Amino acid sequence: MRFCSKSSLKLTSCCMAMSLITTIMAASNGGSSEFDSIFQEDMLFFANDLSLSMPPNQPPSKSPSSAPTPICHDQKDFLARIGGVTIRCYSIQNEANRIKYCNLKRMNRTTRERQPIKYFCPEACAFDCSPTEAPSKSPSEPPTKSPTDVPTKFPTKVPSETPSQPPTNRPTDSPTKPPTGAPTEAPSQSPSEPPTKSPTDVPTKFPTKVPSETPSQPPTNRPTDSPTKPQTGEPTEAPSQSPSEPPTKSPTDVPTKFPTEVPSETPTNRPTGSPTNSPTESPSEMPSSSPTPLCHDIGTFAFSVGGISYRCDSIQTQVDIDQFCNLPRRYSGGPLLPIKYFCPEACEFDCAPTHSPSEYPTQNPSQDPSESPSEPTFICEALATKNYAEYEEKVKEIYRTVSGQNAFDGTDPDRMDALNFILDEGLCVDPPRMIQRYISALFYYSTEGETWEESVDWVSPKHECDWNGIECNDDLIITRINRDDNTLRGTLAFELCDLPLLNRLDLDSNQIGGSIPDDIGRCQNLVSYDLDSNNLTGSIPESIFNIQGLRSIDLDTNNLTGTLSRKFGNLVDLSYLSLFRNQFRGTIPVRMSLLKNLQIAYLEFNDFTGAVAKSICDNLKTKDKGGNLQALNTDCGGPNPEVSCVCCTQCFG
Repeated sequence: MRFCSKSSLKLTSCCMAMSLITTIMAASNGGSSEFDSIFQEDMLFFANDLSLSMPPNQPPSKSPSSAPTPICHDQKDFLARIGGVTIRCYSIQNEANRIKYCNLKRMNRTTRERQPIKYFCPEACAFDCSPTEAPSKSPSEPPTKSPTDVPTKFPTKVPSETPSQPPTNRPTDSPTKPPTGAPTEAPSQSPSEPPTKSPTDVPTKFPTKVPSETPSQPPTNRPTDSPTKPQTGEPTEAPSQSPSEPPTKSPTDVPTKFPTEVPSETPTNRPTGSPTNSPTESPSEMPSSSPTPLCHDIGTFAFSVGGISYRCDSIQTQVDIDQFCNLPRRYSGGPLLPIKYFCPEACEFDCAPTHSPSEYPTQNPSQDPSESPSEPTFICEALATKNYAEYEEKVKEIYRTVSGQNAFDGTDPDRMDALNFILDEGLCVDPPRMIQRYISALFYYSTEGETWEESVDWVSPKHECDWNGIECNDDLIITRINRDDNTLRGTLAFELCDLPLLNRLDLDSNQIGGSIPDDIGRCQNLVSYDLDSNNLTGSIPESIFNIQGLRSIDLDTNNLTGTLSRKFGNLVDLSYLSLFRNQFRGTIPVRMSLLKNLQIAYLEFNDFTGAVAKSICDNLKTKDKGGNLQALNTDCGGPNPEVSCVCCTQCFG
């Protein structure tokens, strides 16, 4: 929060502070809720801060300063909300303030990156932000526009616009773009892409991904991992590691390790020891020693990882195989199995039948019984299901009541991930607890929990009330979610309002996008809605004015648009309203005068026009009036003010 004043009120700062303290102490007799105590603590902080940090009203000096103005200076419009308190650069007055605030990170609205507060308030923080003569230890992002006198120790992620002087003493880790016109004296550590048009004097350490147009001199000492194109006229002494495409016209002395995609015209000199993975187009003259396996990629199988949907044909490289093939997933109500069982071809997985029973049950029963019995049927008494298929369908039925009938049709990866999290656990509890855990997991996936700065215990086997940032009552029902300043992205799930006792949502200083859910009004127990310093768009939904007990709306520093509804007057318990630094337009509603409990109203840095109604000014606390309104800020400053206000405590222009 901020406590502001016009310059004309400079001499009354101490009186205002004492008046503020008196009001708070009187208000404290009316209740002792957690919200009241936090609010009073914040206001007392600023009452003390007011007398210390009010910028002096001094005329400009008549003579120029002896030293030039530094390139970096305090940003006058910078503010940060820390622990419910709003801090400006001039609030940082002493060494204790610098230690407390200057290294905390906040979002830079220009670069879209988080930086310490000292970069916004270098003078207040006593931070030397002038450019250094020597290069920094780590690369700048983005690169500097002018070259440094000495090359940097590590390469920048983006190349600088001009080369450094002198040149670097060693080659770069990755090839330059475009390639050099002449070959290097020694081969590069990693292959170039595309290959160089002229051969190197020494063969490369690793084969290129695309064969060179001319052979290297001297020839390589070992066969390449993949066949050359065009194929050689004679067979190699040893078979290649992967089949040639198309097959060689003459047979090799030893059969290949893996079958060719196209059958060879003539048989190998020695027969293969095991049958081919797929049948030949015409039957062989002699029967195979064992039956052909029936396993192949399931075309309809799909899975999601990190909010992205994949299929078997998405697995293209060895990196994909290592990343996906051992992840456990289900298909068509079956058991939890590694993906390689559903995509054996893509995962290069040998799924031929073994002589002993498999570790996991098969999708379809085998023709002959296994030597050991299968696992018992999955039973969930809380949901009255007798097998896994019934359990999965029952779970989906429960979650469709909160997420919609089409939530699990495969087009919504966040809700599919939350569903699979529950199914993988085999959670078997009553429906209300099933819904609470599902929504908790959905909040994690919809805000890209994998990229959070801190995500201790989230989507773990622990009870969701033990996940860091979730608070519950004695009955283990969620009452608050607090993930301030934690690099949350993505969007807000509308299902949060299906947490029946949720009363505080604290998600400020993140990167959450999208709009405020239209049905936010279903959160009937909500007391504090805190999402300032995010990337929210759209307007404030009308349904929010149905929450009668709402006491704090903190939505400043977003990209919200539209006008302020007349229904703001319905929020009779509202005491804190912060909407500054958005794109609201129109006039400030007269019906806001009905908010008799409103103490703070920050409306500056918007596109409001017109005059602030006298009835709103009548709520302002002065020596002669006993109103509750302590701070009212608008864009009423400058030579051409956008808003006309005779009672605002601070004007911006």
